Amino acid sequence: MSGALTGIRVPALPVFAEVEVAGPAIAAAPAPSLPGACSQIGIDLPSGVRLTVDATVDANALARVLGVLGQ
Repeated sequence: MSGALTGIRVPALPVFAEVEVAGPAIAAAPAPSLPGACSQIGIDLPSGVRLTVDATVDANALARVLGVLGQ
């Protein structure tokens, strides 16, 4: 009897997945930085919060983050 009519559920048995471990992935070469350009921007807020972002940060995303931190 499966227990469907009696309201008793049989616990499911664990299922294992086969995993294959590979060597380390080949990392892509970092993008070259512009000569004389700083690749990070530091932002110190009056609340004492300090942010460091990449120079290529999306301005709209940064504005949303700053808006939340300023609340």
